[in-house]
Amino acid sequence: MAIVGLEKLYYAKLTADGVSGVTYDTPIYLEGVKEISISPKVSTVKAYAENRAWAQITSFDDVEVSIDLIDLTNAQRADLLGSDLAEEGGVISRVGDTAPYIALLYVANTSDGGKQYGILFKGKMELPEDSAKGQEGTVSFQSFSMKASFMPLRYNGMWKYQVSDKDPDCPADIQTKFFEQVIIPTQKIVENGEQEQG
Repeated sequence: MAIVGLEKLYYAKLTADGVSGVTYDTPIYLEGVKEISISPKVSTVKAYAENRAWAQITSFDDVEVSIDLIDLTNAQRADLLGSDLAEEGGVISRVGDTAPYIALLYVANTSDGGKQYGILFKGKMELPEDSAKGQEGTVSFQSFSMKASFMPLRYNGMWKYQVSDKDPDCPADIQTKFFEQVIIPTQKIVENGEQEQG
């Protein structure tokens, strides 16, 4: 179904990602989300023989993500960018600041009256551009934009998960449970023992 709105956005700091498993902190609400854009990047290499394309390999590079928010607190900005808060208020940005790996969790509204839930599992926010525009006769709200680069988890190769509440396998309590923790979905196996193709 078509997406007709974006309802909520959360982030959760990634605390471990290795062969033995993956763990996250409790998700934190990012108030006032306007938009999220998710753009996967892939590379395709073709082999030619007998005057035509003979084979090709497509590999996953990374995912470019951008979010627009009406507001971002000083604490959230410092947390997302690895910066420090100042005793006098505000955020201190230094050359050596290192953004933590995070997951992004969101829920969007669909045209059939349902909701689509999504998780991006591992990425880092980039330094945002700061700008301000003077009023020109009327007041215009200016949103806060941030970009990020996301990648697959080392643990299982997952980079994204999404599910509609209209999906027959979707948990009945997803509306109340989804943002409590980062869900790592389990691959479904069909009755004949083969993996179900999505």
